[in-house]
Amino acid sequence: MPARNNIHVPGESWPFFSWSIIEFAIVIAIAIVISWQVNPFFEDSVMSYGWECEQTSQITDCSIADEETVNQGSLNWIFWGIVGAIFAGWYMGARRFVLKRKIL
Repeated sequence: MPARNNIHVPGESWPFFSWSIIEFAIVIAIAIVISWQVNPFFEDSVMSYGWECEQTSQITDCSIADEETVNQGSLNWIFWGIVGAIFAGWYMGARRFVLKRKIL
């Protein structure tokens, strides 16, 4: 049989952008796991007094809580800030040295 030039070879036709997607997924997963493990260390620094509110008909009576509680909004900012720092650190710094190629 004669050789044909229309044979599908997976190694040659694998889309290059899919390697970027795989790299992105790995980096974001590692960043989220690291941030998830580090986040409990910041709970003591985001303690604050919240509000205790009680509503009777149309009147809402609010007072400052007796005990400190963890401010979840601040913990979310810290969590995603750590994820962003790891993500930016990989793409702006470490990737150039590890993979030896330009970002785009």
